[in-house]
Amino acid sequence: MKAIVALLVGFLSLYGNAQTSSITYKTNGLDSLVHLNPFRNFIGEWTLKDNTWTHNWGSGTETIEILNHHTVSTAINTRNSLLQIIDGPQPNGHVLWTYNPNTETIDHLSYFGEIRVGKGNGSFDKNGNLTLRVVFTDEAKDTYRIYKYHWLTKDEYRLHSVQYDSNDKPTALFYEGNFIRLPSNEVSLKNQIETILSIIDNNEIPVEEQLKVYTDDVVHMAPGNQVNIGIGALGKYLREQRQYGKSKMRHQIVEIETFNNVVLMRGEVTGTFYPKNGTPSVAFRTKNLFVFSTEGALKIKKVIYNSSPLE
Repeated sequence: MKAIVALLVGFLSLYGNAQTSSITYKTNGLDSLVHLNPFRNFIGEWTLKDNTWTHNWGSGTETIEILNHHTVSTAINTRNSLLQIIDGPQPNGHVLWTYNPNTETIDHLSYFGEIRVGKGNGSFDKNGNLTLRVVFTDEAKDTYRIYKYHWLTKDEYRLHSVQYDSNDKPTALFYEGNFIRLPSNEVSLKNQIETILSIIDNNEIPVEEQLKVYTDDVVHMAPGNQVNIGIGALGKYLREQRQYGKSKMRHQIVEIETFNNVVLMRGEVTGTFYPKNGTPSVAFRTKNLFVFSTEGALKIKKVIYNSSPLE
């Protein structure tokens, strides 16, 4: 049964996280026409919702958990095609869909593992749902499968596949599951940075917890202070600052740029400092530049900031 499940994982375009999130190709000027691609709703990265999958592969219906499935679906260098690269438990594979605008039909070609080749065709309905009739080389002679891709939201679709025999009658074999869109690289990166910024904004947590978001060789440049080089010097500086009082502040992202293994973030901070000696609180505003290292977990490698006028 484990072997069957492993095959099923590959056959049904279930996705593992090992691959990259992009496919490199020359667009030949068509990158601005993605909005015209008939498969545009599928473009992006997808995973299995709640890791839940239901099937009957010959031993009765069962619902199983399949972890960390991942696909990259992209328009390539033609306007009416979609390439899906599926990576995960073996066998891995790929799917190519092409659309003929003259006949309004779709051609399907897929290849998984060493022997599972799928060929078929289909069409969209008026709501953008997709139906395909696909014949597989490793299934019983004269059988075929009907695939239905039904959109639940713009970020979720349901895949349902039923096998039919040579008399066009459904067999007991089927599989189905819901797939959800993963955040884009830009959204994912922004979310990671916002999480890091929320940690350095939080003066209620120990300094040791804040230091975890910095690299060991961090360079920290604060106005009116010596440069803090290394995690030890930064820890000493942060502890000393807390002796004078507490800051309530919030970092905000202005822009993000990426360069190989480095991410640059320009931002600003607004906040208020509350001295321990009981003197009046002081509002402040700063502008900053962060350098994040992407080697391993995303961490702050360098930061410089200075004061900005209060508005």
